Amino acid sequence: MFIIKLHRFIVSTNKIKIKFPRWLTLIFMIISMTVFSNERKLKITHQYLNIPVGYKARMKLVEIKVNGKMHREFPVQLAEDSINYWIYSDVTEFKGKTISITTPATSESLNRIYQADQINGADSLYKESNRPQFHFTVKRGWSNDVNGPIYYKNQYHLFWQAFPFGLSWNTGFMYWGHAVSTDLLHWKELPSALMLDSIGSPWSGSSVIDKNNDAGFGKDAMLLFYTAYDRVSNKQVQCIAYSTDNATTFKRYSGNPIIDSNWEMQSNDTRDPHIFWHEPSKHWIMVLLEKDGMSFYNSTDLKKWVKQSHFKGLWECPDFFELAVDGDNQNKKWVLHGGSPEYMIGTFDGEKFTPESAKLRYCEETNEDQGDLLYASQSFANMPDNRRVQMAWGRIEHPNMPFTQMILFPTEFTLKSTPNGIRLVANPVKEIERLHQKSHEWKSVTIESANQELTRIKPGPLHVKLHFTLNKDNAIRFIYQGNELINLVSHDLLDGENTLEILLDKTVAEIFINNGARYRVQNLPAGRNNDGLKVESEKDGQTINQLEVYEMKSIWDDTE
Repeated sequence: MFIIKLHRFIVSTNKIKIKFPRWLTLIFMIISMTVFSNERKLKITHQYLNIPVGYKARMKLVEIKVNGKMHREFPVQLAEDSINYWIYSDVTEFKGKTISITTPATSESLNRIYQADQINGADSLYKESNRPQFHFTVKRGWSNDVNGPIYYKNQYHLFWQAFPFGLSWNTGFMYWGHAVSTDLLHWKELPSALMLDSIGSPWSGSSVIDKNNDAGFGKDAMLLFYTAYDRVSNKQVQCIAYSTDNATTFKRYSGNPIIDSNWEMQSNDTRDPHIFWHEPSKHWIMVLLEKDGMSFYNSTDLKKWVKQSHFKGLWECPDFFELAVDGDNQNKKWVLHGGSPEYMIGTFDGEKFTPESAKLRYCEETNEDQGDLLYASQSFANMPDNRRVQMAWGRIEHPNMPFTQMILFPTEFTLKSTPNGIRLVANPVKEIERLHQKSHEWKSVTIESANQELTRIKPGPLHVKLHFTLNKDNAIRFIYQGNELINLVSHDLLDGENTLEILLDKTVAEIFINNGARYRVQNLPAGRNNDGLKVESEKDGQTINQLEVYEMKSIWDDTE
């Protein structure tokens, strides 16, 4: 520690031109070389490198090389003193080889990095105090935009923007995280699908199954379309990666980038390609954020793309799909939305989107300070039952955890006719019932009696359903662990019976009013107490028609 402080002192004095005798500088250099090590060599014999992180440590760029060739680089707050948590890097591809880890750090810091076949903290993984129990979260690090969710060979594949090296993202070093599920509930996190390459960091995008081998990578290959971001030039260009081994590994297309429109658009904001096959026009369609809105491209081979139109007014992470109105397949409309829950309804002829509605929202802002807790949702491609199921980034932190942010529970989109026009609504997928454990149900119960029953249910992951008719000029509030979830007043509800559905997890509440006519995401504070769910009404005599509470199983029970 003395040498480290001496080093810092000499560096600081050099800035103000204080000169030391040559013999003293030489002695310091010899001692310093024994303490500061920019490189450590390791022969890889295990799956993971476990890397210690310190909250107060300076961010350092770590490089992993084999025979002098760079294979990986990432920034990390490599712990110098106390260790706050551990991250990991899967080094399976280097097994049997000697790697060099290069970073400006002390020998002590570098020597704390160790190999193992389990990540540090595996014994408590998914059992941490603030770990959501039926919402997907990553093992370590940061997650944000959902990318290219797709159903492929009897599995749901979920991809997302990942920064596995800390709790604050770095856009120049993003990965594509990857997890699979057979039921949309229980997810197994796999090695990253995409890392950095020479073109840049893989940002958001989408995936398709090339059933007819239009791109030439192989019949039924899975293709990932993504934006590559160059952290030096800030350019954003569009690229392809593909898999011919059942989405186990992905290779970059040698002709990347397939679109570079920065100069044409006079903007670096060209990103988030959303791709799908449009049967009426017999073309592949790409929806791409460019500068101030969404551009629509056509292609027959998934490599060469021709721009057809541009639509202003929505921002990044586009999703675009057609849905039947009220389940009527003879009456379908197209839905276009961007990163926020804002969307528009209209028609699409294969080249141009024509809106037929104003800009609408399918999820409410929690408040002006927090903004949209739901962001960058994407719907699953290639669904076997033609449902339109989406998952979204939940912009929610998890204090004192080795991970942050989350993926919200999967919901099914439908289009419904309302007195105000056609609206997009979201409801939890039907699979949620498989997580029901112990159930409680009451009918025609007063609020006072309901609260007496609710005190017997311990706080924990819950699925709550209510049917109620709110008396005129009355209000009803729902409170969980002392925090208000929502306050409903009669003039904002239907005349007659209303419904309310609440998903309660460790750090989040998702609230659905009147079968998704209103959808709200609420952050739950990390503090814990014994207060469970409670209902309050402004006036006496309010009755709940039906109340169901289900204690939920953890989705991690069968997870490694």
